[in-house]
Amino acid sequence: MILKKIGSLSAGCAVAIFSFLMGILQAVSVILQANTPASQLALQIGTEIANTIANKWFLVLILVPIAMALIGFISGVLSAWIYNYIIVKLTGGIKVELAK
Repeated sequence: MILKKIGSLSAGCAVAIFSFLMGILQAVSVILQANTPASQLALQIGTEIANTIANKWFLVLILVPIAMALIGFISGVLSAWIYNYIIVKLTGGIKVELAK
């Protein structure tokens, strides 16, 4: 069998969900790193980014996954569209073997 078309919206939704989950991991990582000596030094210097991370961690935990999901949705839709209308014409599609 040859994969000739990918549903753009379903690809976008799948990538958005994956990106959202990765965004949660990334936000938790940023929050955990906010207590490192380097970030404490940055707080003493008074940088805006360090203050945002240290004092507004709940915003980081909410906004990073949502932003990642939006970016993931857009990139998933664009990737499926590029595959459907450009890659298939150039390569003929991807050969897929399905198991019964």
